[in-house]
Amino acid sequence: MIEAANKSSFTSILNSESNRLRGTHGNHLPGGPELSVNERLGSGVDTAEIREEPVEPRLVYDPAHPDARDDGYVVFPDINVVTEMVDMIAASRAYEANVTAMSASKDMINRALEI
Repeated sequence: MIEAANKSSFTSILNSESNRLRGTHGNHLPGGPELSVNERLGSGVDTAEIREEPVEPRLVYDPAHPDARDDGYVVFPDINVVTEMVDMIAASRAYEANVTAMSASKDMINRALEI
């Protein structure tokens, strides 16, 4: 009988505290206080800065190309597709690792609360 009372008491306290902790001051979140929590959940990634790469463009001599300059050279971006693909895969794996770590933390917290 005492265990049931303690369990319901603990559950009610846990629920009330978790509801209180879900909210935070609106100015601390992206979008300010005017957005609801549900509107913020899928807000995505914010950009800190945009910068240009200090890479010289690749010049190809092709006077017949429609975008050729007066001297016959066409300016192409010097982008290495293989390097970009490797960077994209590395970013994707880092994201997956972070999601896995957060899920593991959440599972450990939930299991600790079940004890």
